[in-house]
Amino acid sequence: MTDIKNKILKLVNKNNEYVLALSGGVDSAVLASIFNELNLSYRTIFVNHNQKDSSLLQKSAEEIAKNLETSHENIITDLEENASETKMREKRYSLLFDNLKKNEILVTGHHKDDKVETFLINLFRGTRLKGLTSIKAENENLLRPLINTKKSEIQDYAIKNNIAFTEDTTNQNNEISRNWIRNQLIPEVDERFQGEINNKIFNLILEIEVLLENKVEVRKFIKFAKGYFEVPLLLIQENDSRSNYLISLISSSIGQSGLQGDDLKKIFSSITSGSHVSYHKNWVVSNQSGLVVFIEKEMWKLNSDEDMTFGYFNFQHATKCNYSNNWKLGIPQNFVENFNLSSIFSGDKISINGSSQKVSEVLRSFGVKEPLREVWPIAKIDNEVIWIPGVRKSDLVKDFDSENNKHIITTSIEKSNFESI
Repeated sequence: MTDIKNKILKLVNKNNEYVLALSGGVDSAVLASIFNELNLSYRTIFVNHNQKDSSLLQKSAEEIAKNLETSHENIITDLEENASETKMREKRYSLLFDNLKKNEILVTGHHKDDKVETFLINLFRGTRLKGLTSIKAENENLLRPLINTKKSEIQDYAIKNNIAFTEDTTNQNNEISRNWIRNQLIPEVDERFQGEINNKIFNLILEIEVLLENKVEVRKFIKFAKGYFEVPLLLIQENDSRSNYLISLISSSIGQSGLQGDDLKKIFSSITSGSHVSYHKNWVVSNQSGLVVFIEKEMWKLNSDEDMTFGYFNFQHATKCNYSNNWKLGIPQNFVENFNLSSIFSGDKISINGSSQKVSEVLRSFGVKEPLREVWPIAKIDNEVIWIPGVRKSDLVKDFDSENNKHIITTSIEKSNFESI
């Protein structure tokens, strides 16, 4: 099943009755075709605005409905020729909602580009913050299943599936503000600045929606340390305002000037594949035990014996220890000078129960994936691995534990709350 179909399937219910606003153009033609293929209960309506291409578009809508063998109705408005886009929209929605029967849901073909264009129109008109949230996917008895789908994706789908439609020639009239934004402004901005403006604005809209819904408290779910950020996987969903807000906060913190659509694709690619993916500069993103984590390996280095932080691991010297576990290590005083902490090296091994095992394999069995496995600290005396903090100790340490004269090193995981900064 295609991505467009998946998006629609998540929003529809086979028990509902739908009315599709069929314009005769590509957006509603694709929408009607997919509704038909999904065996949804629907009928179609065309609103004739009495404009230049209205009769041509009406014939196109009738042909689409006929091919799909669905019930269709035309509604003729009393609008004058060359009516404004605002008047046509107001009249169209008034007639469509009046036509709805009890329990029916109106469906329109608005797409992602429409959302961005509406944002810019409202911005240029001087709207307040609320007006910049633009078009929602669902609103009471109105559904816009394509609102998170690009126009180009819809056009590609129509071509691949031989879906017939008619192009409204007035879409090329740049005297109309929306057409000027679509045909001139956005292409010129894209040519001048790196990254698609559609993606930038779309992500900004999602962030604004989060702020207006008073969901800023979701910041508390972001944890960070040196060279590390994490957010629960359950909070990261595609085309979700809260998810984009969280990701944008992390992206800004690691030095990105703006979140791009390609960045989101990388994150969801990592989530889907289970593999780590290069992100921004030296940062990588991966899925670790129910968390989406961002790691910069070069930052996971021990600064000095005084500052014994290693990523989110915090090591400390202690004089005594009441109990022993894998988060605490005791070594004889005469070994302290030869003790050191580092990331694992290829071929590093640790002696466990009389056998030599690769440190990477021990971490793998413990559930640690790359790239976290590559930066997980290990302790050595000279060149021998004696401790994988929080995981295992070597056979040698068992002998150390019987010594009375010990130097204690403890470690803990220290992650800060993002909401505190």
